[in-house]
Amino acid sequence: MPMLTSKARAQGGSVSTTIPTEATRRMGVNPGDELFWVEDGAGGYHVSASNPDRAGMLRAHAEIMDEYRDVFAALAK
Repeated sequence: MPMLTSKARAQGGSVSTTIPTEATRRMGVNPGDELFWVEDGAGGYHVSASNPDRAGMLRAHAEIMDEYRDVFAALAK
């Protein structure tokens, strides 16, 4: 797995960096997209373009749809 790097720089009262093009391509990130930073428990962060809360909701939705697929099919008739 290749390592990508970027430099941190001061910007107002924050620190900012650019995201390497290869990372944005793989993550599907476009200018203006919101990024989600989730602590990994080891002093670092996992950065994602997908809302982790929404991902959990979508998994729950898929499980319900799988469990009650026949019921929903019958109701749709």
